[in-house]
Amino acid sequence: MKRAALGLALACAVVSCKKHRAPPVQEVWDEEPVPEEAEAIGNLAPPWSAPVRGQLDNGLLTFWLHEADAPALHLRLLVPTGARAKPPSTEACAAIAEYLRWELVRRTKKYDADVSLVHAPDRIELAVSARGRDLGGILGTLGVVLAARSPAGLDAARDRLASTLDDDRADELAAEAVLDALLGRGDRIDGGRLRDLDRADLVAAWERLSDPRDHVLLVHAGTTAEAAKSDLRRLASHWRGLGRRPLQSEAVKRLRGDAPEPPKTRLLADPAAPLTIVRTKAQGSAHIVIGRVVATPNARARSLARVAQRVAQEESDVSIAFAGDAAVVLVHAPVGGKPEKKLRELVDRLSTFATTRQPRQRLFQAVQLWLGARVVEASLAGEDWTALLSSAIDLADRDADIAAALARDAQHMLAVDADALLAWTKTWLDPRRGTPGWVWAVAGASEAEVRELGRVTATR
Repeated sequence: MKRAALGLALACAVVSCKKHRAPPVQEVWDEEPVPEEAEAIGNLAPPWSAPVRGQLDNGLLTFWLHEADAPALHLRLLVPTGARAKPPSTEACAAIAEYLRWELVRRTKKYDADVSLVHAPDRIELAVSARGRDLGGILGTLGVVLAARSPAGLDAARDRLASTLDDDRADELAAEAVLDALLGRGDRIDGGRLRDLDRADLVAAWERLSDPRDHVLLVHAGTTAEAAKSDLRRLASHWRGLGRRPLQSEAVKRLRGDAPEPPKTRLLADPAAPLTIVRTKAQGSAHIVIGRVVATPNARARSLARVAQRVAQEESDVSIAFAGDAAVVLVHAPVGGKPEKKLRELVDRLSTFATTRQPRQRLFQAVQLWLGARVVEASLAGEDWTALLSSAIDLADRDADIAAALARDAQHMLAVDADALLAWTKTWLDPRRGTPGWVWAVAGASEAEVRELGRVTATR
């Protein structure tokens, strides 16, 4: 069996060697920040200058944040997982992410670096923090890991990840069902499907996810981009994509998939959304999740959505995730001992919030708390500005807007008009009379609870 596996690995390696590397692309550097953007950033965002944007000749896009005399280095690689046609499965993406994390941890021990992995909407984020003096070594290590063809450690990463999976939780299963109905995909890893991935599946996923022409690299360092050009060019010389294909030169477009087509349903109103029942052996009480996609075509719409979520969260467990022109809103609640009552209360509470004009002072306090928490979180994370820069990409319409996106978002939030917010919440957050697009699911319910829920709404 071991011999057969080794033979397959060698065959994959030979095939990969025959594939032609991508031709170099034009190296581009934007050294001059726009003065208006730099001024806006200074108002309500971290004290950074506009990042230097570069495109290496392997197609990698870089955004370099320079903080004079900073002793630490923070590097964040954004790897899109859902922005291309027919992306790898959630399980394959997770296995690749685990391989990258493991290899970076192993290879950067000599630099005493910290490596972390974040799964964001439609992308993986690999973050490395180290001493600024080790910049060249960290970039070189990154290149070595990503330049590999058919890495031998992919199978071990799959098995390692499978061994760490927890038992199914009702809240995660319900959220997964809602995301699947809204987006056609979720982010939960299925243990069975993960273990079924063979060597060929993993290699195919690796080739798609390790192409620098899809990636975005964020760097926060005491070294300037100009001083680091030789290290970046060395990185590009080792890490190349395969074959020819069109190059997307905008980071915001690399990282975003197409906006989904929302369902035409409401909650407890026509056209009514059936309640999805997720069968599970999960322990504990049943859990319900409701959700929808909201349109966020511009900065003002994104700011309205964020303010609404922050205020609603004071009363319910409400989250929101942005990705350019669309955002996903999820509301969580335990079902408890009276599922019929809980279901109606949840819809009533959200509907009441959506149709109530909020006092201006309440909005202002909620926004102040949120903005303060955002900056404090970055400070507690070791002044890693790359995490905030990643958020700025999600809020921007184009790369030229990324530098000032956080400041503009803050300005829009602080200036939100109570009547404008009420109009927005009536449109998007009223599950009964607002714009259709709602779905819901419950997981962990007993047969008796399912029968009771069926008296409130249709189930499936």
